[in-house]
Amino acid sequence: MVEVSILMATRNGEKHIREAIESLLNQTFSDFELIVCNDHSTDNTVEIITDIMKSDSRVKLFHNTRKAGLTTTLNVGLEKCRGKYVARMDDDDISHFDRIEKEYSFMEANKNIAVVGANINYFDQDGIYGTSNSKINPDKIDIWKGKIFVHPTVMIRMDVIDKIGKYDESDSVIRIEDYDYWCKLYSMGFQGANLQEILLDYREDNNAFKKRNNSSRIRLVKRMQYWVKPMKIRGTVKLHMLYEILKCLVPQKAIQIYHRIRYKK
Repeated sequence: MVEVSILMATRNGEKHIREAIESLLNQTFSDFELIVCNDHSTDNTVEIITDIMKSDSRVKLFHNTRKAGLTTTLNVGLEKCRGKYVARMDDDDISHFDRIEKEYSFMEANKNIAVVGANINYFDQDGIYGTSNSKINPDKIDIWKGKIFVHPTVMIRMDVIDKIGKYDESDSVIRIEDYDYWCKLYSMGFQGANLQEILLDYREDNNAFKKRNNSSRIRLVKRMQYWVKPMKIRGTVKLHMLYEILKCLVPQKAIQIYHRIRYKK
């Protein structure tokens, strides 16, 4: 048994996946396995991973042979994880060399915390353009409003995953699977924390913004409504759903500009 299983889902990730994996293999913490689950890739992703596996036995490749999609692929990968903790990683981001060590040390010292995340650098083809400022101890209202953990930075206890279950694989959580998962975690009484250090470079280019369309915002509002009762959301705070609906009226380019101004380094 290893201490940490790092879970990465990939689909046609040939452009950046080698760099992403190398950022993990160069970690100061070494007692981990990297579970890479391939989601029906049609490019050279599998060949790249197979080549890396020749020089590092910690890398293990599995294939999603079921329904295509991120949540199904993550669930297939979760079934292969053997660690005390599960850390997430995307196939186009870059973990800082001490990320896993610092998250592991925090979790070992804070037994009451179910999941830990970290701050990030936002970067695109022109380099780093901003940084996040995550709340140290987000409460259930923060999570319900969408102030969630940055998914590829998190480390979660395996025994917590055993209790809350896997990701929802329905179409209702496409592009918001992490939001749904953290709502489920908090609805069951678990708590999370964010390290204030920047431990990951998060790729946020124009293609990423194109995926944030009105369909995903509507799905978010529907999911917020779904979690109102389980998370015991009461009073005027529920009006936040109206705020999310109104975002549908704002041009996507304007939201992108606002994002860059808000997180400008």
